[in-house]
Amino acid sequence: MREELGPPCGIPQTILQIITRPNREREEAGVVFSPSSIQACHRQPTLTKDHDYWTDVKAGYKPTRGTIFHAGLANEPPPGGVLGVVRELRMQAPVDTIYGERQFWGMPDEVTLLRVATELRLAGEAGKGTTITRLYVKITDFKTRTEVGHDLVRADERHIQQINMYAWLVARFLPGWIKSRGACCAGIYGDNGEMELNQGVLDVDEVIVDELSIVYLDMSRPRTFTSKGFLYDEGKLKGDMVDGKWRRRKPEEHEELELEPLKQYSSEDVEGMIREGIEGKIEAEMMLAPPLTKLEDVRLMCRSCPVRPDCILTGKKEGYDMTLQEAIG
Repeated sequence: MREELGPPCGIPQTILQIITRPNREREEAGVVFSPSSIQACHRQPTLTKDHDYWTDVKAGYKPTRGTIFHAGLANEPPPGGVLGVVRELRMQAPVDTIYGERQFWGMPDEVTLLRVATELRLAGEAGKGTTITRLYVKITDFKTRTEVGHDLVRADERHIQQINMYAWLVARFLPGWIKSRGACCAGIYGDNGEMELNQGVLDVDEVIVDELSIVYLDMSRPRTFTSKGFLYDEGKLKGDMVDGKWRRRKPEEHEELELEPLKQYSSEDVEGMIREGIEGKIEAEMMLAPPLTKLEDVRLMCRSCPVRPDCILTGKKEGYDMTLQEAIG
C-alpha cells in the first residue's frame, strides 16, 4: 500500500489554507461591503447556504497566486522621489443607502504619496479665500494573469470600476488617518507598518487622486495602464518571409501596442455605483438574486462556482434562460 506523503491534490497545506478560506481576513475584520463583494455574484452566497457543495482546490489556485503576490509587495519601501507610500491599508467610509448607512471597505494595493501643496480655495469651494493643504496621490492596482497577451490593450472594465472605488475611499479615509498618525518625519507608521515615508507629511486637509494605474503581470512581463493618457508597449515580433520561411528580424523589432487610458470617474458617479452595489447585496439576502446575464461576468464567476449545477437547476425552475451558465465548461 502506497503511503501518501502529502495531500492528494499536491498543493502544500499553507496554500490550501488560503484557497479554502480566501476571505478569512475580511471575515475577521467584519468586512461585508467592499469592491470585490459588491461586484461578485449576489446569487452564490444564498445558494451555498441551501445546498451542499465542495471546493475545487485546483481551480482555486489561480486566484490564490495573486494573494501570495500581494503579500510579497506589502512590505516594499517607497521608491525614491516621492513622499512615501501606503500599502495594503484597510480603509472604510460610510455610504447612505435606502437601507440606512453602511460601511464600505477597501484595501488598495499601493497609494503613492506624490506631493503636498498649500493652495487657495477657489470660487465655488467652501471657505473661499482661505488656504487648504492638499496631498496628491497615485493609486496602483496590481493584477496577476496567466498571460498578458498582445490583445490586452484596454484594462478590464471591472478593474477600472474597482480602482475608482479605491480612489473614492482614499479621498475620504486617508486625510484623517494620516493626521491620527502624526506623520511628521520619515519612518514607518500604522498598526502593521502600512505607511512608510521618505520624509514627513504635513497635516493634510484633503487628498486629491492625481493618477490611477492598473498593472497586469504574468510570469514574463508587466503591462501598465494609466489615467494620465496613452501608454505604449511591445507587441508581436516583426519578421519577413525568406526562402519561403518566416524569420524574425535582427535586431528584433516589435509591433507597437497603444494602451487605452483608464477612465477616472467623478466622485458622484462612483458613490452611486457603490450605493447600488451595496443595496443589491442587501436585497439578495431577502430574495434570491437573478442569475448573471453578461457573458464576461459568466466567464469570470460561473466557471469555478461551487454551486453552478444548483444555480442552473434553480434558474430553470424560476423561468430564467441559463444557456450561458450551461455553456461554461
